[in-house]
Amino acid sequence: MRDIELEGERIKLIPASYEHVEELFNVSGNHELWRYSPSSISTIEDMHNTMDSWMRLKEQGVRYPFVIMDKATNEIVGSTSYLDISLSNRKLEIGGTWLDPKVQRTRVNTECKYLLLKYGFESLQLLRIQFKTDAKNEKSNLAIQRIGAQYEGTIRQDMILHNGHIRDTNIYSILNSEWNVVRDKLTEYLNIKYM
Repeated sequence: MRDIELEGERIKLIPASYEHVEELFNVSGNHELWRYSPSSISTIEDMHNTMDSWMRLKEQGVRYPFVIMDKATNEIVGSTSYLDISLSNRKLEIGGTWLDPKVQRTRVNTECKYLLLKYGFESLQLLRIQFKTDAKNEKSNLAIQRIGAQYEGTIRQDMILHNGHIRDTNIYSILNSEWNVVRDKLTEYLNIKYM
């Protein structure tokens, strides 16, 4: 996948690189961010190791990590990725998203998902984009449902998280045939809620 930079009204999604390690680490300090995550970032070394992993997976063509830049402050406020990329099957996952608590419940995450979905369906011509989240993570489950993704099921005892919790994972998806409705819903949500 070629280099991608996506820009909305409030945010810019920029390809993640080693130059972003320190700033990403500075916004990763809230331990609640990692409650439902397979890993956690608590030291600068953890952030370097995470970036190493992202770059290896990017080179293999299965992950495309972004940093989320808040245009209002010109600061990095989190990260998100295209995951499990399979362009031959015209599908991928959006995930690995984490945000500085100061921008949670703002237009940042909604606009982020809108930009990633729009590029996926309209530029990459994908058939399917999926999302996965811990079955116990009520905020994430509600946010995914709110954008119009369809619940497909739960993978039981899917993974063991960094804190020892055995996670059941909910899977949601949006199909290309559903994109127009989802796009209109997201556009309306961005225009009305965040005027």
